[in-house]
Amino acid sequence: YYEHQRKGLDTSDERTSLILCESYECENIISELTEINLIHRSMLYIFYWQHGAVSKKFRDSIVEAMRVVVVTPRKNVFRIYYNQATPDRPSLLTLVNWWSDRLYKNPVLPPTDKVYKDFHGRTFNVPVLHAPPWHFVQYKNNSSAVNVTGGRDDKLLAVLAKKLNFKYKYYDPPVRSQGSMISGNGTFQGVLGLIWKRQADFFLGDVTITWERLQAVEFSFLTLADSAAFLTHAPDKLSETLVIIRPFQWQVWPLVCTTLLIIGPALWFVIAAPTFWHPRQRNLLKLLDECCWFTTTLFLRQTPNKEPSRSNKARLVSILISLGATYVIGDMYSANLTSLMARPAKEQPIGTLEILEEAMRERGYELVVEKHSSTLTILQNGTGVYGSLARLMKRQRIQRVRSIEVGVRMVLSKRRIAVLGGRETLYYDTERFGSHNFHLSEKLYTRYSAVALQIGCPYLETFNNVVMTLFEAGILTKMTTDEYKNLPEAARRSEKVTESENRESSESGEGGATSQGQGESTIGLEPVSLTILRGAFCLLGVGYLSAAIVLSVEIQVYKRNKNLASEGNAVIQDSRKLRRINRYMWRRLRRFFRTCYRYIDNALSPVA
Repeated sequence: YYEHQRKGLDTSDERTSLILCESYECENIISELTEINLIHRSMLYIFYWQHGAVSKKFRDSIVEAMRVVVVTPRKNVFRIYYNQATPDRPSLLTLVNWWSDRLYKNPVLPPTDKVYKDFHGRTFNVPVLHAPPWHFVQYKNNSSAVNVTGGRDDKLLAVLAKKLNFKYKYYDPPVRSQGSMISGNGTFQGVLGLIWKRQADFFLGDVTITWERLQAVEFSFLTLADSAAFLTHAPDKLSETLVIIRPFQWQVWPLVCTTLLIIGPALWFVIAAPTFWHPRQRNLLKLLDECCWFTTTLFLRQTPNKEPSRSNKARLVSILISLGATYVIGDMYSANLTSLMARPAKEQPIGTLEILEEAMRERGYELVVEKHSSTLTILQNGTGVYGSLARLMKRQRIQRVRSIEVGVRMVLSKRRIAVLGGRETLYYDTERFGSHNFHLSEKLYTRYSAVALQIGCPYLETFNNVVMTLFEAGILTKMTTDEYKNLPEAARRSEKVTESENRESSESGEGGATSQGQGESTIGLEPVSLTILRGAFCLLGVGYLSAAIVLSVEIQVYKRNKNLASEGNAVIQDSRKLRRINRYMWRRLRRFFRTCYRYIDNALSPVA
């Protein structure tokens, strides 16, 4: 029988059970039905209580979401008791009809939409979590009592209470989280776990509808149509020192340099080509030097001192080079440089999940999510890029945070942190802490939020009627936008830097958070100052340094050549001295030998 009822839950079939048994068996059956949670508005349990009054044990086992009818015989009259006949006294068996030859009234049971149209001042205990802009909660130490100071869902609950005539009292739940799914050991953490255990009646607070949560609770008509997004720190400004090379992308600079190197020899070839077939005396190397310097001065937009040639073809080529250097390359460079100086360039923002995954792999970014949230469930059960992000998160020391607000504060204090959550919540927190400090990604997927209630809740349809009316009339949207007016004036006037959202806003023209952003064309403009021109001064310094190095090299080369020349002159002078000494010695030696010869010759000659 229980298996039969469970199949009815899966298929949402209407099941009416007539249970004829002894009183103690009725008590056991209703206890087991409650324990195994075979409770739904599509299931009606009719018990025939033959002897005496309905026992207290039976009445205590009835929960409000279970539709229970008890039929008791009294002197040829069958009285019909129903537990969903009084909205202010849940689980109370109330006499709603009887049969004596015929029914007293039709229908047999009162319809729930009429019963729960007015709760007659009933008080609900509602768990609440601090989650701006939905609830602003101030917790009290050592107490379950809380002070709710405002919020969109607080206003919504006030409207529901006024319309349906009930009261409510907030309390701090044991676990300050929403809850994501029924775990493998059969537990459900968070506020939704209290509803699943039927310890809480309902919960409001940006509760996203997911398949895992639908296994434990029911949801009303949607209260918010939102999308998921992630938040990162605002892109930093790029180095102002390198602003002079940013007017052209890196793919363009090699072409510009190649053009500068080739155009000089090309002009030389045009001028020197006639000498190849009409040989004449001309210094071609000097002409090449003059052509290269002439084209360089044209590209640098300087006035050339001398034309390399006065021929018409050389002048025509020079005019074409001047036009190309001035109006194509020079003006485009100047315009882009002025734009970059007025609006300094920033780093490439992280706007998609693919870029975020690459940043987590290569740049050390970390992704955090709210614990027991629908976002965490999507990462855990997701495939593709979501599965990759979940695997990369396992390497982190901190993966889950207590709330989205805590994650936003982490993004504000640490640059390489991203937080994933509902876009409306992230946008509100960025406005609170200064939206110029953050970058909001593009929309990832659509998510819907609603009021979470117990499975089989009898007043679900009544809540739906009110919420649907508020949603269709735009009152819920108005409540959401009104929360931004409560922000400090400085926060409301902060400028956005979320390029992804500005682009979406301009394309789709949607309302909500995107309609409150400013146009990207008015963001980040700054007056040009000498600080921005530091790159030009650095380039000038590099030029002076290069000139000094070249000058010092030339001086050293000159000194070296001079030393070599002086050493060569000294060697020449020494050789000359040596030759003089040799000649002197030879003369003296010849004179000595000549004297000796004369003396011997005179001594040996005959006497006259």
